[in-house]
Amino acid sequence: MGDAQRYTRVARALHWLIALLVIANIAGGIVIANVENQNTLYDLHRSTGFVILCLAVLRLAWRATHRPPPLPDHMPSLQKFAAEAVHWALYGFMFATPLAGWAAANAFGATVSVYWLFNLPAIAPKDEGLFKILIGAHQVLAIAFTAAVLVHFAGAMFHTIVQRDGLMRRMWPV
Repeated sequence: MGDAQRYTRVARALHWLIALLVIANIAGGIVIANVENQNTLYDLHRSTGFVILCLAVLRLAWRATHRPPPLPDHMPSLQKFAAEAVHWALYGFMFATPLAGWAAANAFGATVSVYWLFNLPAIAPKDEGLFKILIGAHQVLAIAFTAAVLVHFAGAMFHTIVQRDGLMRRMWPV
């Protein structure tokens, strides 16, 4: 596969770094939801969410200035539409999920510290009712985000195992 058919090195690096962080934060979120008094885990989860948000900004800026390779002509229109829809949904979740979590933490009364290096400004006032709404939104977004990640992964596996069309090589790191 020629370089013209692959994503840029920067796009591939951002993709895989964000993927690893998202998977780690999904796992961390599941642990946090099932274990009490895990302040360190909360701090790590919030920090990683902020890093995902920052990397998503970079990824979207990169995509806006570096056109991705076109999808293959052999792909049916419905598959192309689904691929684009899932990609844009993932971008939306990379922004909405951490922002809802950040706001929920603030509404709870917590300061969001990024790996104990610096604190983020509050984006929501401390308010128990608002916290309940925001944490619920964060949880729904996280579940939908996880579903979108699984759909994205299933599509990649479909093209790799069933179609064997080499589509995944476009984003493979090496």
